Amino acid sequence: MPPSRNRSATVSLLAAALLLLGGAFSASGADPATEPLPAAASAQASGASGHAIGVRHFMFARGKDRSLPTTVWYPTRGSARRTKGQPQGDAQPLPGKLPLIVWSHGFYSNPQMQEGMTRFLAEAGYVVVAAAYPFTKKDTPKFNKLDVPNQSLDASFVVTQMLQPDNPLAGSIDPDRMAAIGHSGGGTTTDGLFTVHRDPRLKAGVIFAGRPAGAYRGSPVPMLFIHGDKDPVVAYEQGRTSYAANPWPKAFLTIIGGEHGAGINDAERGHHQAMATLLDFLTWALDGDDTARLRLAGDATLDGVTRFESVGIYSSASTTTTTTTTATTAPATTRPSLAPVAAG
Repeated sequence: MPPSRNRSATVSLLAAALLLLGGAFSASGADPATEPLPAAASAQASGASGHAIGVRHFMFARGKDRSLPTTVWYPTRGSARRTKGQPQGDAQPLPGKLPLIVWSHGFYSNPQMQEGMTRFLAEAGYVVVAAAYPFTKKDTPKFNKLDVPNQSLDASFVVTQMLQPDNPLAGSIDPDRMAAIGHSGGGTTTDGLFTVHRDPRLKAGVIFAGRPAGAYRGSPVPMLFIHGDKDPVVAYEQGRTSYAANPWPKAFLTIIGGEHGAGINDAERGHHQAMATLLDFLTWALDGDDTARLRLAGDATLDGVTRFESVGIYSSASTTTTTTTTATTAPATTRPSLAPVAAG
């Protein structure tokens, strides 16, 4: 089986397992906000298992004052169940070309603090590259929230370093299947990669609880926005502003009652739906898997927990909004147009 097809099958199993657990909480009367399982453990408990993962550490620098210690998680041979989800240092990556995700952390955080997300994505078959940004990371002596625009340039720089011929993982990366994801300040950093500091190499973007960084520019790519509507740190309206300004194929997952960690933290409501939506979206956007596209709305929604809407994904001329577990689908032959469409 080709590597991309094998990875898509793994992603589908993981997404299905997450949704089974998310639905089980609802059907049992349990509150998914208070009784979740960690993402990887959720999938394993339902009988699905992702890839075992390897981890490597790099010390990049973009100038003398911009040290960028970078951690990379990636799939390797074996199953996450067998290794209990623990990364194996300097393990050999899976054979073939793998999609890359550049992950950006939020303020007062670092890649290790968000390792539940990065490892989850690596188990699903992605090379996940995450730098610790010099002036917004945890314990930095010179915190500066105004440095976020520079972080977009840092993220692009780190991707470039990963693709250098002498990088031990360069041969495992597919430069035509790369995306950016970030949370909070990292979400704004990610937004910058498609606006003020556009990186044309990136084929998709996902923003968790981010702020607008500027006007979208360059060739259109699909983008997914995930935000809790009770976020006390980055107002839900700021996420909506970014979504409304985006003229490309896009989707917005609202986590009803969700706060700032909505979607990325296992202890918050809507986590299972957010992770299944994320996997569907990436599989469609990077692999062109139309089945994943058609799963999006159904996997994204759980009545009273999440609400999903999209523009240009199911139809280039209409907005789809759903708050139930029934997906709004399009014929299998319909492919999303990447021409600019009216914002919804």
